[in-house]
Amino acid sequence: MKRIISAALAVLMSFTFVSAAFATGETETQTAVTLTASSEDIMDAGQEQEAESEVMVETVENEELRVDYMAEMIAAAVLGDYEKGVAAQNARNAKIDSLKLNVQKIYFEDLYLLGKIMYAEAGSYWLSDEWKMCVGEVVLNRVASPEFPDTIYDVLIQKGQYYGANSRYFTWLRPTELCVKLALRLLQGERVMNDPAVVFQANFRQGSGTHTAYYDRYLGATYFCYSMKMYLYES
Repeated sequence: MKRIISAALAVLMSFTFVSAAFATGETETQTAVTLTASSEDIMDAGQEQEAESEVMVETVENEELRVDYMAEMIAAAVLGDYEKGVAAQNARNAKIDSLKLNVQKIYFEDLYLLGKIMYAEAGSYWLSDEWKMCVGEVVLNRVASPEFPDTIYDVLIQKGQYYGANSRYFTWLRPTELCVKLALRLLQGERVMNDPAVVFQANFRQGSGTHTAYYDRYLGATYFCYSMKMYLYES
């Protein structure tokens, strides 16, 4: 009888152990499945965030590509906002480099100063664009000439020429949008007189001869004249 009871107890305990083991295994399997699902969810979320970030970066880059930085430079020149103008210049030049564009780089200081001197010398609204551009053209001719300084800034502040370095009038002067746009055309290579030897502009004749002259009933005559050293400009 004792043997029968013992056998029964052994069978019962064996069944309990198997059931417990089965239950534990099922729990572990469920836990593993849950952990695996959670990992997959985290990976999916990470990939979604990465994709969203890439889209945002691409959107920002596309928006930057559509920005007209030259228009920003012109607006900054009209306002006399040097910091904004240089920032637009740098962004434009970086865009040209990154996209390998066959476009000329324009520097804000040149655009600003050339627009200012054109406005100072021939800014009256009734004067022709050609008159205004001739003023700027003489400045650029001087920059390219061995007779004068090598930058627009240095040409304009040269002693005895234009307004000089200490002119409060020229310092605070702001060019019109028209003069800035005409200055841009000159910086991009357009010319009216198209003669590098024309390096003088004044209300009297000078140099070795007059290339072009304009007359206004209010302002009188302006003469654009040749250098005295014409041999320097022989090709």
